[in-house]
Amino acid sequence: MNSVDTFYKRLRDEIAAVEEEIQSHNQQVEALTKRLEGLKRANELFDSDQAAIGELLQSGIADGSGTTREMATAPTAKIQKAPPSPKPTAAHKQLARNTQISRGKPKTGRDAPAARKNDGLTRLDMIAAVLRRHPRRSVRELIALLDKEYRWKSSESAVTKNLYTRRDKFVRTQPDRSANRPVTWSLK
Repeated sequence: MNSVDTFYKRLRDEIAAVEEEIQSHNQQVEALTKRLEGLKRANELFDSDQAAIGELLQSGIADGSGTTREMATAPTAKIQKAPPSPKPTAAHKQLARNTQISRGKPKTGRDAPAARKNDGLTRLDMIAAVLRRHPRRSVRELIALLDKEYRWKSSESAVTKNLYTRRDKFVRTQPDRSANRPVTWSLK
């Protein structure tokens, strides 16, 4: 009867994991829908007048966050043309910085702060999200999943450090040397 209970528990855990993954994908669909609306609005504004172009630059379309409809547009008559200056404006600097195309391997560590944050997520958040979807994973499996889902190429020591220092979030199983099973990690 014990093996049946174990199988039943494993089945319930798998169902919960699939439901959480579906919820995660639904949230991604909602975010992409909002972004699509912002891009459509930006397309409409681009065909519009000078004030709309200003709204487009202020809304930050370059970083992919989208535009908002709440921003008020100034009438065209009130816009004053600034004399051309040799220095780029703050908007141009932001646009150039955010649209830069990178070639080669993605950078990690100090070279790429964007890789560290990954859309506002901290590394602990990324580890927790992966373990929520894929419980009982070894450190090497966890690194592979982090690379696949978040493009975070990490070392074993970096991931292990985060797991061991946050015992309030993560729990580990003891290694089974007779069956050659390493330590596995899960979310509490």
